[in-house]
Amino acid sequence: RNYFPKKNYRFSSKNIKNIFFIGRLVQSKDPHFFLKGCNLARKSKKFNINIVGEGPDKEKLVKFSKSNKLNVKFHGFIRNPFQVFKNKIDLFCLTSQYDGTPNVLGEAISCGIPCLAPKNVGSCNELLINGKGGYLYSQNQISSFKKKLLNILHNPQSAKLKAKKSYKYLELHGKKNTLD
Repeated sequence: RNYFPKKNYRFSSKNIKNIFFIGRLVQSKDPHFFLKGCNLARKSKKFNINIVGEGPDKEKLVKFSKSNKLNVKFHGFIRNPFQVFKNKIDLFCLTSQYDGTPNVLGEAISCGIPCLAPKNVGSCNELLINGKGGYLYSQNQISSFKKKLLNILHNPQSAKLKAKKSYKYLELHGKKNTLD
């Protein structure tokens, strides 16, 4: 297990409006899947799309955004993005095709942010308590991603309660259980 120190937990009562992808813009992290899923979901519910990161797939993502008239904010590489955007991230989406322990997911959980991640990729199931502490979609299934995303957008309080559970469960990834 990796060590994820808990940050000051924030339990916001506002609706989910700002959805973030944070990571390298490469095929294995699949930011294109994220944009495709958001594009499908935005037809039912309005929200802001944010991408934090750099990589060789950026041009392709910008082109996809323009051709689908998606209003996406590309922030580029930002050191400590959860600190910089701590009051803006309402939902974090992980779309990695494979990963050991997705550190960025652990960081999001340690900040009390609701999360959507692929089922059976690395330790996503464990970190999100098999769906009790966050949302798990079927990997590479765009319809599953869209369905879970819309569920979160229509039920923000449920998403925040799940985030609270995974935050509490993060004790397994605390200093005592990892570094000591």
